[in-house]
Amino acid sequence: MKRIVVLGSTGSIGRNVLDVVERHRDEFELVGLAAGCNDELLASQSVRHEAAMLTLSDPSAAARLRKSGLGARVVGTGDGALVDLIEHTAPDLVVNAVVGFVGLRPTMSALSAGISVAIANKETIVTGGEILLTTARESDATLTPIDSEHVAIAQCLRGERLEDVDSIILTASGGALRDRAPETLDAVTVAEVLAHPTWEMGQKITVDSATLVNKGLEVIEAHWLFGVPYDNIEVVIHPQSIVHSMVRFVDGSIMAQMGEPDMRMPILYALSYPRRVPSDLRNDVRRFPDMTFTAVDAERYPCFELVIAAARRGGNAPTIVNAANEVAVGAFLSGEIAFRAIRDMIAAASDEVPWSSIQSMDDIQQTDQETRRWIGKKFGVATG
Repeated sequence: MKRIVVLGSTGSIGRNVLDVVERHRDEFELVGLAAGCNDELLASQSVRHEAAMLTLSDPSAAARLRKSGLGARVVGTGDGALVDLIEHTAPDLVVNAVVGFVGLRPTMSALSAGISVAIANKETIVTGGEILLTTARESDATLTPIDSEHVAIAQCLRGERLEDVDSIILTASGGALRDRAPETLDAVTVAEVLAHPTWEMGQKITVDSATLVNKGLEVIEAHWLFGVPYDNIEVVIHPQSIVHSMVRFVDGSIMAQMGEPDMRMPILYALSYPRRVPSDLRNDVRRFPDMTFTAVDAERYPCFELVIAAARRGGNAPTIVNAANEVAVGAFLSGEIAFRAIRDMIAAASDEVPWSSIQSMDDIQQTDQETRRWIGKKFGVATG
Protein backbone atom coordinates (compact mmCIF):
# COMPACT_ATOMS: atom_id res chain seq x y z
CA MET A 1 0.00 0.00 0.00
CA LYS A 2 1.56 3.29 -1.15
CA ARG A 3 0.85 6.21 1.21
CA ILE A 4 0.29 9.41 -0.75
CA VAL A 5 0.04 13.15 -0.05
CA VAL A 6 -1.64 15.27 -2.73
CA LEU A 7 -0.68 18.94 -2.92
CA GLY A 8 -3.37 20.79 -4.85
CA SER A 9 -6.09 18.20 -4.34
CA THR A 10 -8.94 20.55 -5.30
CA GLY A 11 -7.50 21.49 -8.69
CA SER A 12 -7.99 19.71 -12.01
CA ILE A 13 -5.02 17.36 -11.64
CA GLY A 14 -5.69 16.83 -7.94
CA ARG A 15 -9.28 15.77 -8.57
CA ASN A 16 -8.12 13.30 -11.19
CA VAL A 17 -5.54 11.91 -8.76
CA LEU A 18 -8.31 11.26 -6.23
CA ASP A 19 -10.38 9.54 -8.91
CA VAL A 20 -7.47 7.21 -9.69
CA VAL A 21 -6.84 6.49 -6.01
CA GLU A 22 -10.50 5.71 -5.42
CA ARG A 23 -10.42 3.20 -8.29
CA HIS A 24 -7.42 1.47 -6.70
CA ARG A 25 -7.90 1.60 -2.93
CA ASP A 26 -6.03 -1.69 -2.61
CA GLU A 27 -2.92 0.02 -4.03
CA PHE A 28 -3.00 3.57 -2.66
CA GLU A 29 -3.97 5.37 0.55
CA LEU A 30 -4.27 9.13 0.86
CA VAL A 31 -2.63 10.36 4.07
CA GLY A 32 -2.60 14.08 3.23
CA LEU A 33 -4.62 16.55 1.17
CA ALA A 34 -3.60 20.17 0.59
CA ALA A 35 -5.46 23.03 -1.09
CA GLY A 36 -5.20 26.78 -1.39
CA CYS A 37 -8.54 28.25 -0.35
CA ASN A 38 -11.30 25.82 -1.41
CA ASP A 39 -12.21 24.56 2.07
CA GLU A 40 -15.63 23.26 0.98
CA LEU A 41 -14.25 20.88 -1.64
CA LEU A 42 -11.36 19.84 0.62
CA ALA A 43 -13.86 18.99 3.38
CA SER A 44 -15.85 16.91 0.89
CA GLN A 45 -12.72 15.08 -0.21
CA SER A 46 -11.78 14.40 3.42
CA VAL A 47 -15.03 12.48 3.96
CA ARG A 48 -13.99 9.95 1.31
CA HIS A 49 -10.44 9.72 2.71
CA GLU A 50 -10.71 9.61 6.46
CA ALA A 51 -7.01 8.87 7.04
CA ALA A 52 -5.90 12.07 5.31
CA MET A 53 -4.54 15.02 7.26
CA LEU A 54 -5.51 18.37 5.75
CA THR A 55 -4.03 21.77 5.14
CA LEU A 56 -5.04 25.02 3.46
CA SER A 57 -2.57 27.74 2.54
CA ASP A 58 -5.20 30.46 2.98
CA PRO A 59 -5.52 31.20 6.73
CA SER A 60 -9.19 32.21 6.50
CA ALA A 61 -10.09 28.99 4.69
CA ALA A 62 -8.09 26.98 7.25
CA ALA A 63 -10.00 28.68 10.08
CA ARG A 64 -13.32 27.77 8.44
CA LEU A 65 -12.20 24.16 8.07
CA ARG A 66 -11.23 23.98 11.74
CA LYS A 67 -14.66 25.27 12.76
CA SER A 68 -16.36 22.64 10.58
CA GLY A 69 -15.37 19.86 12.96
CA LEU A 70 -12.24 18.81 11.06
CA GLY A 71 -9.87 20.78 13.27
CA ALA A 72 -8.08 17.71 14.60
CA ARG A 73 -7.03 16.81 11.07
CA VAL A 74 -5.74 20.26 10.04
CA VAL A 75 -1.94 20.60 9.86
CA GLY A 76 -0.41 24.04 9.38
CA THR A 77 -1.47 27.00 7.29
CA GLY A 78 0.11 29.87 5.39
CA ASP A 79 3.29 29.79 3.30
CA GLY A 80 4.74 26.75 5.07
CA ALA A 81 1.58 24.64 5.03
CA LEU A 82 2.64 22.29 2.24
CA VAL A 83 5.99 21.51 3.85
CA ASP A 84 4.28 21.07 7.24
CA LEU A 85 1.91 18.48 5.78
CA ILE A 86 4.73 16.47 4.21
CA GLU A 87 6.77 16.48 7.42
CA HIS A 88 3.75 15.51 9.54
CA THR A 89 2.61 12.59 7.36
CA ALA A 90 5.98 11.24 6.09
CA PRO A 91 4.36 9.66 3.00
CA ASP A 92 5.84 7.26 0.46
CA LEU A 93 4.94 9.62 -2.38
CA VAL A 94 4.10 13.31 -2.73
CA VAL A 95 1.95 14.32 -5.69
CA ASN A 96 2.71 17.95 -6.53
CA ALA A 97 -0.34 19.24 -8.41
CA VAL A 98 -0.18 22.88 -7.30
CA VAL A 99 0.12 25.69 -9.82
CA GLY A 100 3.12 27.99 -10.05
CA PHE A 101 6.39 28.72 -8.28
CA VAL A 102 4.86 27.90 -4.87
CA GLY A 103 5.45 24.20 -5.65
CA LEU A 104 9.26 24.44 -5.50
CA ARG A 105 9.90 24.36 -1.75
CA PRO A 106 7.64 21.41 -0.87
CA THR A 107 9.20 19.42 -3.72
CA MET A 108 12.68 20.15 -2.41
CA SER A 109 11.55 19.30 1.13
CA ALA A 110 10.20 15.92 0.05
CA LEU A 111 13.20 14.97 -2.06
CA SER A 112 15.63 16.04 0.66
CA ALA A 113 13.84 13.67 3.03
CA GLY A 114 14.13 10.80 0.55
CA ILE A 115 10.42 10.96 -0.37
CA SER A 116 9.64 10.41 -4.04
CA VAL A 117 7.62 13.05 -5.91
CA ALA A 118 5.18 12.67 -8.81
CA ILE A 119 5.08 16.13 -10.29
CA ALA A 120 2.58 18.00 -12.44
CA ASN A 121 3.96 21.38 -11.32
CA LYS A 122 6.19 22.21 -14.29
CA GLU A 123 7.29 25.57 -12.85
CA THR A 124 9.19 23.69 -10.14
CA ILE A 125 11.40 21.82 -12.59
CA VAL A 126 11.77 24.86 -14.85
CA THR A 127 13.19 26.98 -12.05
CA GLY A 128 15.00 24.36 -9.97
CA GLY A 129 15.59 21.38 -12.24
CA GLU A 130 19.32 20.87 -11.71
CA ILE A 131 19.13 21.34 -7.92
CA LEU A 132 16.09 19.09 -7.58
CA LEU A 133 17.59 16.24 -9.61
CA THR A 134 20.87 16.46 -7.71
CA THR A 135 18.94 16.28 -4.44
CA ALA A 136 16.91 13.30 -5.68
CA ARG A 137 20.05 11.40 -6.65
CA GLU A 138 21.69 12.10 -3.30
CA SER A 139 18.63 11.00 -1.29
CA ASP A 140 17.72 8.05 -3.55
CA ALA A 141 14.26 9.53 -4.19
CA THR A 142 12.59 9.58 -7.60
CA LEU A 143 11.12 12.56 -9.44
CA THR A 144 8.41 11.19 -11.73
CA PRO A 145 6.44 13.36 -14.20
CA ILE A 146 2.65 13.45 -14.36
CA ASP A 147 2.24 15.64 -17.47
CA SER A 148 0.91 13.42 -20.26
CA GLU A 149 3.78 14.47 -22.54
CA HIS A 150 6.53 13.50 -20.12
CA VAL A 151 4.79 10.30 -19.05
CA ALA A 152 4.65 9.44 -22.77
CA ILE A 153 8.37 10.07 -23.15
CA ALA A 154 9.16 8.04 -20.04
CA GLN A 155 7.24 5.08 -21.44
CA CYS A 156 8.89 5.36 -24.85
CA LEU A 157 12.32 5.42 -23.18
CA ARG A 158 11.64 2.59 -20.75
CA GLY A 159 14.29 -0.07 -21.33
CA GLU A 160 16.09 2.03 -23.95
CA ARG A 161 19.63 3.41 -23.83
CA LEU A 162 19.97 7.20 -23.81
CA GLU A 163 22.78 6.97 -26.37
CA ASP A 164 20.28 5.42 -28.80
CA VAL A 165 17.99 8.47 -28.62
CA ASP A 166 18.21 10.93 -31.49
CA SER A 167 15.52 13.36 -30.31
CA ILE A 168 12.38 13.86 -28.26
CA ILE A 169 9.26 15.13 -30.03
CA LEU A 170 6.78 16.91 -27.76
CA THR A 171 3.25 17.34 -29.04
CA ALA A 172 1.15 20.44 -28.37
CA SER A 173 -2.58 20.88 -28.87
CA GLY A 174 -2.08 24.49 -29.94
CA GLY A 175 -4.60 25.79 -27.42
CA ALA A 176 -7.91 27.53 -27.87
CA LEU A 177 -6.63 30.11 -30.39
CA ARG A 178 -4.82 27.77 -32.77
CA ASP A 179 -7.28 28.50 -35.62
CA ARG A 180 -7.51 32.27 -35.07
CA ALA A 181 -5.71 34.59 -37.47
CA PRO A 182 -2.68 36.06 -35.65
CA GLU A 183 -3.76 39.63 -36.41
CA THR A 184 -7.00 39.08 -34.43
CA LEU A 185 -5.34 37.96 -31.19
CA ASP A 186 -5.28 41.45 -29.63
CA ALA A 187 -9.05 41.34 -29.20
CA VAL A 188 -9.54 37.85 -27.74
CA THR A 189 -11.41 37.56 -24.45
CA VAL A 190 -10.58 35.54 -21.36
CA ALA A 191 -13.53 33.26 -22.09
CA GLU A 192 -12.22 32.52 -25.59
CA VAL A 193 -8.75 31.69 -24.30
CA LEU A 194 -10.15 29.37 -21.62
CA ALA A 195 -12.27 27.39 -24.10
CA HIS A 196 -9.69 24.65 -24.69
CA PRO A 197 -10.87 22.28 -27.43
CA THR A 198 -9.51 18.98 -26.05
CA TRP A 199 -8.30 19.22 -22.44
CA GLU A 200 -10.09 20.32 -19.26
CA MET A 201 -7.46 22.14 -17.21
CA GLY A 202 -7.04 24.95 -14.71
CA GLN A 203 -7.14 28.55 -15.89
CA LYS A 204 -3.43 29.29 -15.71
CA ILE A 205 -2.30 26.27 -17.74
CA THR A 206 -5.12 26.83 -20.24
CA VAL A 207 -3.80 30.34 -20.92
CA ASP A 208 -0.27 28.90 -21.13
CA SER A 209 -1.58 26.44 -23.72
CA ALA A 210 -2.92 29.31 -25.83
CA THR A 211 0.42 31.16 -25.70
CA LEU A 212 2.42 27.91 -25.96
CA VAL A 213 4.37 28.96 -22.87
CA ASN A 214 3.38 25.61 -21.38
CA LYS A 215 5.19 23.78 -24.19
CA GLY A 216 8.29 25.90 -23.75
CA LEU A 217 8.28 25.02 -20.06
CA GLU A 218 7.80 21.35 -20.97
CA VAL A 219 10.87 21.53 -23.21
CA ILE A 220 12.87 22.64 -20.16
CA GLU A 221 11.30 19.85 -18.11
CA ALA A 222 12.22 17.26 -20.74
CA HIS A 223 15.79 18.54 -20.82
CA TRP A 224 16.20 18.03 -17.08
CA LEU A 225 14.10 14.90 -16.61
CA PHE A 226 15.59 12.91 -19.49
CA GLY A 227 19.04 14.45 -19.91
CA VAL A 228 18.47 15.41 -23.55
CA PRO A 229 20.11 18.56 -25.01
CA TYR A 230 17.81 21.36 -26.16
CA ASP A 231 18.97 20.88 -29.76
CA ASN A 232 17.48 17.38 -29.62
CA ILE A 233 14.00 18.38 -28.42
CA GLU A 234 11.34 19.26 -30.99
CA VAL A 235 7.75 20.50 -30.68
CA VAL A 236 4.92 19.87 -33.14
CA ILE A 237 1.30 21.01 -33.11
CA HIS A 238 -1.03 18.02 -32.85
CA PRO A 239 -4.61 19.33 -32.44
CA GLN A 240 -6.19 15.94 -31.78
CA SER A 241 -4.17 15.34 -28.57
CA ILE A 242 -3.99 11.58 -29.19
CA VAL A 243 -0.21 11.18 -29.53
CA HIS A 244 1.09 12.51 -26.25
CA SER A 245 4.73 12.60 -27.35
CA MET A 246 7.31 10.65 -29.34
CA VAL A 247 10.94 9.59 -29.28
CA ARG A 248 13.06 9.30 -32.44
CA PHE A 249 15.95 6.86 -32.21
CA VAL A 250 19.32 6.93 -33.99
CA ASP A 251 18.18 4.25 -36.47
CA GLY A 252 15.40 6.60 -37.64
CA SER A 253 12.51 4.78 -35.99
CA ILE A 254 9.94 6.71 -33.94
CA MET A 255 8.13 5.38 -30.89
CA ALA A 256 4.91 7.12 -29.81
CA GLN A 257 2.59 6.81 -26.83
CA MET A 258 -1.09 7.32 -27.64
CA GLY A 259 -4.35 7.66 -25.79
CA GLU A 260 -7.46 9.78 -25.51
CA PRO A 261 -6.98 13.08 -23.64
CA ASP A 262 -7.66 11.68 -20.17
CA MET A 263 -5.22 12.66 -17.41
CA ARG A 264 -6.13 9.63 -15.30
CA MET A 265 -3.93 7.36 -17.41
CA PRO A 266 -0.64 9.27 -16.98
CA ILE A 267 -1.55 9.82 -13.32
CA LEU A 268 -1.98 6.08 -12.78
CA TYR A 269 1.39 5.44 -14.41
CA ALA A 270 3.08 8.03 -12.17
CA LEU A 271 1.43 6.78 -8.97
CA SER A 272 2.21 3.13 -9.60
CA TYR A 273 5.71 3.51 -11.09
CA PRO A 274 7.77 1.36 -11.52
CA ARG A 275 4.87 -1.12 -11.61
CA ARG A 276 1.89 -1.16 -13.94
CA VAL A 277 -1.41 -1.51 -12.09
CA PRO A 278 -4.35 -3.14 -13.93
CA SER A 279 -7.09 -0.61 -14.64
CA ASP A 280 -10.57 -0.40 -16.09
CA LEU A 281 -9.52 2.69 -18.09
CA ARG A 282 -9.38 1.79 -21.79
CA ASN A 283 -8.58 3.33 -25.17
CA ASP A 284 -10.25 2.21 -28.38
CA VAL A 285 -8.11 2.99 -31.44
CA ARG A 286 -11.20 2.76 -33.63
CA ARG A 287 -12.44 5.95 -31.98
CA PHE A 288 -9.26 7.91 -32.65
CA PRO A 289 -9.69 10.79 -35.13
CA ASP A 290 -7.49 11.45 -38.14
CA MET A 291 -4.23 12.86 -36.83
CA THR A 292 -2.08 15.75 -38.07
CA PHE A 293 1.29 17.19 -37.04
CA THR A 294 2.54 20.65 -38.04
CA ALA A 295 5.39 23.00 -37.13
CA VAL A 296 5.04 25.73 -34.50
CA ASP A 297 4.07 29.07 -36.07
CA ALA A 298 6.38 31.69 -34.52
CA GLU A 299 4.02 34.55 -35.44
CA ARG A 300 1.11 32.90 -33.62
CA TYR A 301 3.19 31.79 -30.63
CA PRO A 302 5.90 34.40 -29.94
CA CYS A 303 6.03 33.49 -26.24
CA PHE A 304 7.27 30.02 -27.09
CA GLU A 305 10.51 31.35 -28.55
CA LEU A 306 11.04 33.60 -25.52
CA VAL A 307 10.89 30.59 -23.21
CA ILE A 308 13.24 28.54 -25.41
CA ALA A 309 15.71 31.43 -25.55
CA ALA A 310 15.68 31.58 -21.74
CA ALA A 311 16.20 27.83 -21.56
CA ARG A 312 19.29 28.05 -23.74
CA ARG A 313 20.61 31.02 -21.75
CA GLY A 314 20.38 29.04 -18.53
CA GLY A 315 21.17 30.39 -15.08
CA ASN A 316 18.23 32.35 -13.66
CA ALA A 317 16.73 33.11 -17.10
CA PRO A 318 14.07 30.36 -16.90
CA THR A 319 13.06 31.64 -13.45
CA ILE A 320 12.71 35.15 -14.87
CA VAL A 321 10.41 34.10 -17.73
CA ASN A 322 8.42 31.84 -15.43
CA ALA A 323 7.82 34.61 -12.88
CA ALA A 324 7.00 37.13 -15.63
CA ASN A 325 4.55 34.71 -17.20
CA GLU A 326 2.81 33.96 -13.89
CA VAL A 327 2.30 37.68 -13.27
CA ALA A 328 1.23 38.34 -16.87
CA VAL A 329 -1.29 35.48 -16.93
CA GLY A 330 -2.75 36.66 -13.63
CA ALA A 331 -3.08 40.17 -15.05
CA PHE A 332 -4.78 38.87 -18.19
CA LEU A 333 -7.24 36.74 -16.24
CA SER A 334 -8.15 39.69 -14.02
CA GLY A 335 -8.69 41.99 -17.02
CA GLU A 336 -5.67 44.24 -16.36
CA ILE A 337 -3.96 43.54 -19.69
CA ALA A 338 -4.81 42.29 -23.19
CA PHE A 339 -3.78 38.83 -24.35
CA ARG A 340 -0.93 40.11 -26.53
CA ALA A 341 0.56 41.98 -23.56
CA ILE A 342 1.56 38.66 -22.00
CA ARG A 343 4.31 38.45 -24.60
CA ASP A 344 5.37 42.07 -23.99
CA MET A 345 5.75 41.50 -20.25
CA ILE A 346 7.79 38.31 -20.66
CA ALA A 347 10.05 39.95 -23.25
CA ALA A 348 10.61 43.04 -21.11
CA ALA A 349 11.54 41.00 -18.05
CA SER A 350 13.88 38.80 -20.11
CA ASP A 351 15.69 41.90 -21.35
CA GLU A 352 15.78 43.95 -18.16
CA VAL A 353 15.95 41.70 -15.08
CA PRO A 354 19.65 40.94 -14.45
CA TRP A 355 20.97 37.50 -15.38
CA SER A 356 22.90 35.46 -12.84
CA SER A 357 23.96 31.88 -12.23
CA ILE A 358 21.95 29.66 -9.90
CA GLN A 359 23.74 28.02 -6.98
CA SER A 360 20.98 27.48 -4.43
CA MET A 361 17.29 27.62 -3.64
CA ASP A 362 17.81 31.11 -2.25
CA ASP A 363 19.10 32.28 -5.65
CA ILE A 364 15.93 30.98 -7.31
CA GLN A 365 13.69 32.59 -4.69
CA GLN A 366 15.50 35.92 -5.00
CA THR A 367 15.18 35.97 -8.80
CA ASP A 368 11.49 35.13 -8.61
CA GLN A 369 10.78 37.92 -6.13
CA GLU A 370 12.95 40.44 -7.98
CA THR A 371 11.20 39.69 -11.28
CA ARG A 372 7.74 40.06 -9.76
CA ARG A 373 8.68 43.41 -8.16
CA TRP A 374 10.15 44.65 -11.44
CA ILE A 375 7.07 43.62 -13.46
CA GLY A 376 4.70 45.21 -10.93
CA LYS A 377 6.58 48.50 -11.00
CA LYS A 378 7.09 48.54 -14.79
CA PHE A 379 3.54 47.64 -15.81
CA GLY A 380 1.49 48.62 -12.75
CA VAL A 381 -0.12 45.20 -12.26
CA ALA A 382 -0.69 42.93 -9.30
CA THR A 383 2.23 40.54 -8.84
CA GLY A 384 0.47 37.64 -7.07
